[in-house]
Amino acid sequence: MSNFHAVRVSDIIRETPDCVSIGFGIPKNLAKEFEYKAGQHVIVRKILGDEDVRRTYSFCSAPSSGHRRIAVRHVEGGAFSTFANTKLKVGDTLEISTPIGEFTLPTDARTSSNYVAFAVGSGITPIMAMIREVLTREPNSHFFLYYGNRDAEHTIFAEQLAHMKNLHMERFSYQFFMTRQVVDIPFFNGRITGDKASILHQNVFSKINIDEYYLCGPLSMIDGVREALVNAGETAENIHSELFFAGADSERANKRSALDGLAKSKVTVISDGRKIEVDYRDEHGSILEATLKSGIDVSFACKGGVCATCRAKVTEGKVDMALNYGLEPEEIEAGFVLTCQSIPLTKTVTISFDE
Repeated sequence: MSNFHAVRVSDIIRETPDCVSIGFGIPKNLAKEFEYKAGQHVIVRKILGDEDVRRTYSFCSAPSSGHRRIAVRHVEGGAFSTFANTKLKVGDTLEISTPIGEFTLPTDARTSSNYVAFAVGSGITPIMAMIREVLTREPNSHFFLYYGNRDAEHTIFAEQLAHMKNLHMERFSYQFFMTRQVVDIPFFNGRITGDKASILHQNVFSKINIDEYYLCGPLSMIDGVREALVNAGETAENIHSELFFAGADSERANKRSALDGLAKSKVTVISDGRKIEVDYRDEHGSILEATLKSGIDVSFACKGGVCATCRAKVTEGKVDMALNYGLEPEEIEAGFVLTCQSIPLTKTVTISFDE
């Protein structure tokens, strides 16, 4: 179960017309609990109306800076993103979890590495933390960023990126791709695609010896770039990715899967050392929903199969997982599932959130 703490909002910066970054004032007694790695995120929890709204946001600040800052881009119809961009004030309190996530870039001052990142939109957030940390902690390393947006006005952290490039001209470079604004070099017009990644690899990456790749954004970009890099000879284990949104198909797939599942099942939930039996009914839609409606407080955030916050291990029985954007193949092989996307396939199932 995620450990939430009420934390004061220390400052709010308007980054673009549709995005704010939020700084948190972490009390000294919680500083240890809120230590984090570049790339990690927190779950932000807020009661809005009668709804317990939870969303995941990555830190855009560098761990070595001592700051904890997230960026929230407004999404049309988004409950928390609308609140954060229109009503949240300095001095307000938000509940946030302790940092989690495996999409990270460990740094070592003794290393000399070359990193490449592809980001789209708000996918820049964890990448920004990585860039800042590498430039601060690895004086002999280089970072190359390829960043897609619709136009300059809506490019999050544009000024900060320019500032960092001025400070580290020999070690940091970036290129913007624009979908709704014409740029001088035709190659950088439009979306980041696998074809463009192939051209970049042939003309740039293959000549530099890149150590690690980091991809963050929509599924189409991640899949296209990953395939291009693997086809170009890069090792899959050196290509790391995090999906920032799954799209509308996630909810539909979950509902389809629920209709195909058994009408009833007994699910034994192990959480915080306790075993609790939950009645699963097809109207629940997922094991996570059945668990929450039984009153058990387990971790969740996006409910779209992306963030892996609701990850649990199946120790008895079988389940069907409709979508997965958050688990690695070895985790699935070990029996882990995303409970927000899973339904029982046997009369009895046991899942553990404590693994």
